[in-house]
Amino acid sequence: MTDIEPESELDPAMERVRKKLTRLLLVSSAIMGLGFVTVGIAVVYRVSRDTASVPEPAAPVALPIEPGELVAATVSGERLVLTVGGDNPRIEVRRLGDGALTDTFMLARPATPEPPR
Repeated sequence: MTDIEPESELDPAMERVRKKLTRLLLVSSAIMGLGFVTVGIAVVYRVSRDTASVPEPAAPVALPIEPGELVAATVSGERLVLTVGGDNPRIEVRRLGDGALTDTFMLARPATPEPPR
């Protein structure tokens, strides 16, 4: 059988380095654990929060836009952004709940839809 020699004690300089590395390992592990806990809490918060974002309109909203003039429509939060073409090209921003016009941006040239990608 092989004889295993007992470990000799480290000199004081190496012992200090070993203690510093041990402390660094513990601090790094604690920070990593705290990061995992934080990410876990964020995921649980995102999954469990109420997802009702946009209220349903009380009644159907009629917009004064001809169907052929509407180039694009986008919803952003509680805003409806409409790109309208035709003789008077513009971008209209409306409240989603009641369809009230909040802002209008006139376009210098006719609005054309982007080709599909």
